Amino acid sequence: MVVVQAANVIYLPPGVAPVAAQVPQSTVPFDRAFFEQVLPGAVSAFCEQTGCEGPIVEVLTVDGTTHYVNGISGLTDTWVALHTAEPEHDHAVQVFVPYQTIFRVEVHPSSDLHPGRLGFITTPAKAPRKRRSTPSAPPEAPHAPPAARSGGAARK
Repeated sequence: MVVVQAANVIYLPPGVAPVAAQVPQSTVPFDRAFFEQVLPGAVSAFCEQTGCEGPIVEVLTVDGTTHYVNGISGLTDTWVALHTAEPEHDHAVQVFVPYQTIFRVEVHPSSDLHPGRLGFITTPAKAPRKRRSTPSAPPEAPHAPPAARSGGAARK
């Protein structure tokens, strides 16, 4: 008799009971957890492996639209707000996309066709530096030659 065992069966030692998953599974593959926890690390790992500085992240939806993502500007349990760019336009767009409409997410090296505009922002923006308010200093007098400053002739 030949016994065939399934590859996905896990045999536990006596007395050990399987534990139910602690994280509820979503019915859609690209959900809030994906955009919060998986995508940022995946983009960073991709950049380390390929040496790209501004990767192109594309979110493709069931209506045939490709969203070129610069960043994620908001998340709820039902939709993601994407900060996007379009190859044909110079202005940014914010798009609210329901998770159930996303069928693929792609990461590509930066594009030579549209440098910087379509790339995913991987580093946080720097806060603007505050200017110190200092009173205006009077203009300095022009520099006099060394002999004039010392009050005598220059030594040799």
